[in-house]
Amino acid sequence: MNRIGIVFYSRSGTGRVVADRLAELTRWPVHEVRDAAPRIGLYGDLRCIVDSVFKRKPAFRYAGPSLDSYDHVVLITPVWLRSLAAPMRAFLDTERPLLPAYSVICVMSGYGGFRAVDDIATVTGARPRSILLLKQYDVLAGESDAALCRFKRQILTAGQASDWADPVLPAVD
Repeated sequence: MNRIGIVFYSRSGTGRVVADRLAELTRWPVHEVRDAAPRIGLYGDLRCIVDSVFKRKPAFRYAGPSLDSYDHVVLITPVWLRSLAAPMRAFLDTERPLLPAYSVICVMSGYGGFRAVDDIATVTGARPRSILLLKQYDVLAGESDAALCRFKRQILTAGQASDWADPVLPAVD
């Protein structure tokens, strides 16, 4: 597995911090999914709530390469109301035919990371190869490097797709 890319969405900037730090540790290219319309202030907060509750798929922008140009993609997404962030949901729904093997990093302020991972698996029709759940506080305090290093090692030591038949998903603690 030599072609690995990072695709992230971040409203508050915490996901961007994770993506940038992982890129520093790995030298993997980073690409951003953005909102077509900004989510600023109270109106932006309300849109996040409505989009999450109703599982909407809002318009987004993505200027990165086609996902099928990678062997493996690391998806980095925030957790909104214990579910997948709506812009990432829309991106994955659109790009799912091109998505190769993937791993997930969920950034959250509280809980819901595994539910967001379930949302991703439902949208893509495939389960992730590896999962990392990070608390926003730990990321902003600079205390996520050890977990990111273990996550990187787990991805790099993984074998081919046939090695992933284990019913238990590997997760970094």
